[in-house]
Amino acid sequence: MIDLLQCLFAHMAWADMAILKAVAAQDGAYADDEVRKWLHHIVVVERFFLALLQHRPFDREQEGRVPDAVDELQRRFEEAHADGAAYTARLDDAELARAIEFPALRPGMKEFHPAVRDALMQVAMHSEHHRAQVAMRLRALGGKPPICDYIIWVRDLKVPPAR
Repeated sequence: MIDLLQCLFAHMAWADMAILKAVAAQDGAYADDEVRKWLHHIVVVERFFLALLQHRPFDREQEGRVPDAVDELQRRFEEAHADGAAYTARLDDAELARAIEFPALRPGMKEFHPAVRDALMQVAMHSEHHRAQVAMRLRALGGKPPICDYIIWVRDLKVPPAR
């Protein structure tokens, strides 16, 4: 499970940067409200979960501000990816099984206590979903979204296990 989560986070970092690069390359794409909204949402959720899992404060007001420039958003993604790689490199079975206190983020949302492994899986799956939304919007704006499939990452970038 640890290896899988490390791979999912490595793929997520690669795919996030690929879609961000495609947006930056398409004139006017980052100026599009939908594109900015979804990219910002992806990085905020990644940063939120990493802060939660590592018992760090999370400034919702500060994090909620959408950067005006794509390079500022890229910096936030790079920070989240480095943090995610460092955190997943330290995982062990006890950490994966640890229950976290997930806050009620909206009125009516109940608190619950998922395991770290489930929270990490949520981050990877959530990002995948919203990258697809960005890709669809980018195509509608005349851009060419990158292929960000996990299997392409495995084929082209994953370091094979030692034999």
